[in-house]
Amino acid sequence: MIKIGDVCPLFFNPIKDKFGIEIDYIQKFYVSDNIHLQIFAGASDDVAVRLLNLITGVFLDVSLYTYNQNSDTIMYYASLTDLPDGEYRVMVADFISEPFCVSSSLDLVERTSLIRYTHKDNNSPFDNIFWIDNKQVVFEWRVESGFKPSGYTPKLENEQYRNQMQEIVNLYSIPYDSYSLIVGDSNGVPYWYARHLNRILCLSSFKIEDIGYVRSESSVPEMSQVMEDSQLFHVSVILEPQENDIAGVGGIPETGSSSSVVGFVINNPKDGEMLQYSENEDAFVNVDYVGV
Repeated sequence: MIKIGDVCPLFFNPIKDKFGIEIDYIQKFYVSDNIHLQIFAGASDDVAVRLLNLITGVFLDVSLYTYNQNSDTIMYYASLTDLPDGEYRVMVADFISEPFCVSSSLDLVERTSLIRYTHKDNNSPFDNIFWIDNKQVVFEWRVESGFKPSGYTPKLENEQYRNQMQEIVNLYSIPYDSYSLIVGDSNGVPYWYARHLNRILCLSSFKIEDIGYVRSESSVPEMSQVMEDSQLFHVSVILEPQENDIAGVGGIPETGSSSSVVGFVINNPKDGEMLQYSENEDAFVNVDYVGV
């Protein structure tokens, strides 16, 4: 039994429509991107990974490290980075990856976004290891993607009530934002990009250009065909920033506001003293007589 990890950034033997328009798309990586592969196999399986240069036709054996997942399963892993500019495929047993190119052109960086993803521990829904010897593994996936102004939606979580004069009083109000991530340029991307995006958004850390995002509630990637009979699509999914940049500057709430908290200031209490509200202290204080 040999299996490629579920969220590795290369795609092996995907389903295609042999009667549809041929897929004219190649996956792209910048030369410094880290293409992390994980292969799971039984203890008796022989695992070898070869890198095929599609331009020169030369095969290169990829050095593998091992991690014993359990007594029956071994994970083999490797990181492909700083490859010469060119087009490649990765071959693992009967699995052959879709072609991908590696480029040192800065134009590629401007036309794509780098998505980095990982998980808080090894207890994820997927066959992948995110912590090896107390070191976190971060996967990198480069794709034509970005946010458009038309995809922004303002959101709000609040609580209100009406007083006897039917005036609305705000008890609690926090704004937040959501954005539609668009994947694919005018030529589109294959369907398996939507599948991969849906998977990696299940992980605890998903960053686009080092900014963390999470899927908005139960949002899933939506696909629209570039043209009839095409096997390329535009993919969109609603995301929210992982951290809301709305933050107060501190200080004391306004007196009498719904967010004010009335406290107690008790100094050297004596037998028989009572509590009375003091406007100067903005709190109940102990007194030996009640003033009006």
